[in-house]
Amino acid sequence: MIKVLLAEDHSIVIKGMRMIFEAEFPDCSLEVTKTTDGLMKLLQVNHFQLAIIDLQLEDGDTMHLITDIHRIYPELKIMVFSANPEELYAQRLYREGIKGYLHKQTEDKEIIHALRLILDGKTYVSEHFKTYLLSKDQNRRYDNPFEKLTLREMEVAHLLILGKRSIDICRELNIQPSTTATYKMKIFDKLNVHNTLELKELANTFRINP
Repeated sequence: MIKVLLAEDHSIVIKGMRMIFEAEFPDCSLEVTKTTDGLMKLLQVNHFQLAIIDLQLEDGDTMHLITDIHRIYPELKIMVFSANPEELYAQRLYREGIKGYLHKQTEDKEIIHALRLILDGKTYVSEHFKTYLLSKDQNRRYDNPFEKLTLREMEVAHLLILGKRSIDICRELNIQPSTTATYKMKIFDKLNVHNTLELKELANTFRINP
């Protein structure tokens, strides 16, 4: 039996994933956790072949954990299933060792296709992201400045693009106001923007949609 761990805190997504696995992957057992704490604890006591991870759980974000998870459990296949834009996160996460990145608006048929590839030891890349990479390669002189950001800086930048206030960012990422202010300053400096409006305009230029 193939053991799969789903780290997800939205009930409708959990229900949908259960239905997919029951119908299409009867040789897999699916275990669910809604927290980052539960994610790390379950990985410690179970041997999972695949982890499907949302980037934002009940008790905080998981992005900063991806690198550690891959380092500690190098044989574990990781698929990110998130509402966050591929253009902002996927390429960096692929470098960190994930086997696939799916947006939560992906159709069931494509989710099943991705899961089959990943469980078979292959890497899944969406057609949308392939098109984005091809476009970027054809316009290499317009390199995406967002790639200069660290994973945590990208998280903060994404929330700023969404129009989140500093107090909201502190709560969602479980960080202090001073830390948020530092990240914001670093983001503006690396991207050569002076305010959130310019940040949003830059995101639109590079087709990074919230």
